[in-house]
Amino acid sequence: MATVTLGPAVLDIAGVRAGDLNEFAMTLTANNQPVNLSGYTITAQARNNQSDTEMISAVVTVVDAAKGKITIRWPGDLIRTWLASKVRATGVWDMQLKPATGDPTTVVAGTFAAELDVTRP
Repeated sequence: MATVTLGPAVLDIAGVRAGDLNEFAMTLTANNQPVNLSGYTITAQARNNQSDTEMISAVVTVVDAAKGKITIRWPGDLIRTWLASKVRATGVWDMQLKPATGDPTTVVAGTFAAELDVTRP
């Protein structure tokens, strides 16, 4: 019996800090070829769990659409608010590509871990 896996790639994110830039670069590929991101809206969110209504939206910037290159940034001020009075919090995150028409595709998902920074105003 064959299995067709429709789920996203797994990418766990740790070390996200309140007040920091929290930015990393990513190249999206399929079959070892860059995904052309022209015409897509890309969104990423983190939550305490899948059913939680409170969330943090990442800032996703397309650096080179034809080559599938993006940056993802988790704004430090939003992380601080999400942490509230906690020193650390864990949750889940995912990223979706939405074409101009049709359904979105979740391409990456995983765990999300953030912590309070030490140097702060």
